Amino acid sequence: MMDYLQLMQNRSSIRSYLDKEISKKDLSYILECARLSPSSLGLEPWRFLIFQNKKHKKEISQIANNQAHVQNCAAIVVVLARADFKEYFEEKMKKKKLSQEKIDMYLNIYKPFIDGMNLEQSFAYAREQCHIASTNIINATFNLNLGACVIGGFDQDKINQYLKLDINKQRVSLLITLGYPSTEIKGEKFRFDFNEVVEFKD
Repeated sequence: MMDYLQLMQNRSSIRSYLDKEISKKDLSYILECARLSPSSLGLEPWRFLIFQNKKHKKEISQIANNQAHVQNCAAIVVVLARADFKEYFEEKMKKKKLSQEKIDMYLNIYKPFIDGMNLEQSFAYAREQCHIASTNIINATFNLNLGACVIGGFDQDKINQYLKLDINKQRVSLLITLGYPSTEIKGEKFRFDFNEVVEFKD
């Protein structure tokens, strides 16, 4: 395990992998970090599908513009955005250890906001939360000395069809490839300078 800032300074996207499986223990660790991710209103509007079979990886790579590392990775995490959170929001609130008065207050504040979203707004909102969970997948992977790469370049309609998703409830947000790096992780960073992106206003 390493210091978090050190992890961020040294992590980089990995697109070349060894032909080696990731253990169930390590995959479970990575996905547990995703599961525990924060989300707006605690909605957790995500699901994670894991593909390790060579046939499935090849088929998904064809949908993802034939990117070689999608086919050659040890595992693909398909991050699904859920737009059905309206259906479980109230029940989820009631499961929290809060007084009924608090629950009623939160429902009065947030339920109109949630109910006011149309389908596309719901998916946009869910995808924002999925990006938080995806960050934790990537960083947890590197923390195990494994490599990961976020894939945003894929045919949205085809991947949803391939997975037989009800697109009124779930759609693919991102793909993330995982595997053992075939070369040393150099972690060279090309980022904007701190003062270019951070401004202390008071």
